[in-house]
Amino acid sequence: MLAGKRIISVPVSEQADRIYRLLEENCDLIFCTTQKPNDFPFYPIPQFFIFAVDSKENCFGTIGGMGDIADDDFPVGYVNRNGEFGIITTDFKEFLSLVTFYPCWRDIIRCERTGAIYNIEDMKMSKIENHSQYLARQSQIVETLKLSKNPKSLELLISNIKSPSDFMVYASKEEAEKVNTFLDISNLI
Repeated sequence: MLAGKRIISVPVSEQADRIYRLLEENCDLIFCTTQKPNDFPFYPIPQFFIFAVDSKENCFGTIGGMGDIADDDFPVGYVNRNGEFGIITTDFKEFLSLVTFYPCWRDIIRCERTGAIYNIEDMKMSKIENHSQYLARQSQIVETLKLSKNPKSLELLISNIKSPSDFMVYASKEEAEKVNTFLDISNLI
């Protein structure tokens, strides 16, 4: 299993596409364009393919390989600015559906991690009530990406963040080497 991180940047030819602006405005999801691996001071196992960040310096990526909207082989995970990490969804399309239809998903992760009591409907309403264009943008995202709402998305999110996983994040490669054995494949070639 490969370890470390890679950045999956939006090709320059696609960066002006309206969908990226909609996802940033409605979902606080900023797809990578100029980020470099050194911008993310952590070392993941297995390999983590970072495709987006948010306004709070959290990052999101596929775990174990590169995935896209048509590929369901790789789960999507997060690493936040405090070093907390976990699996969010089982694939990229489900991740896009989650962030599009459930604007309070980050708050749910936070509440689940801290044990705080929460009401999903109240959280959802507080996220969209001050954003007059939220529903119109959501509609455009859904139409452009051909998304459908999964009524079990939040249930799956909670299950994913509570379940043990092989996805681990360390402060550095040196820290990861203290508890993992790495094979130097350069000697095998």
